[in-house]
Amino acid sequence: MSWKTRGNYVWRTRKPHSMLGLSLRTLLLAGLAGGVVMWMMGGPWWLAFLAPLFSGRHTAYVGQTGSRYHRDRQHLHGDSRYGATGKPWADLEPKVYPLPCLFPRWAWSRKLNEKLMILLLLPVYNIQDQVKWNPRKVGKDLAQRQRWARDEAKRTFEGKAKLVAVRGLRLALLLTIWAMIGYGVLTR
Repeated sequence: MSWKTRGNYVWRTRKPHSMLGLSLRTLLLAGLAGGVVMWMMGGPWWLAFLAPLFSGRHTAYVGQTGSRYHRDRQHLHGDSRYGATGKPWADLEPKVYPLPCLFPRWAWSRKLNEKLMILLLLPVYNIQDQVKWNPRKVGKDLAQRQRWARDEAKRTFEGKAKLVAVRGLRLALLLTIWAMIGYGVLTR
């Protein structure tokens, strides 16, 4: 077994409030293109370095396992053996990435690597081993309430209308800020 099938992994999900779940790769390419355009226009090209801050994805969960296939299914769909349901963040288009682990067969090595990655990446939904000073952490109860609110917003007409209105306002604000930067109003 390699470290890709047994070992540590990180789940990255779309942020609940983001309009698009753009990946970091997409944002880096868009930032590069925007920087070139701003440079050609004589504008502040260095603002392109801010593009990764607008990522629509974040680190949701860091974990370790002896079998990635079964653990992935437990997180997304639940497990009848333990009477558990899927995680509250499973509806946020999660993507899983394996993390390198030096000795993936040894549980102590996986656990140590998991703790280091939690300290480094500051995941949002980890409950155990979470640092107290992580400003983004979300508890189990709050995560479940957020999931219920997202499900309700998808079901009702009022929820869908509110969702469209909020995303439309965010898009208008983003376009206004970029237009002001492009015309040099904010950078004089």
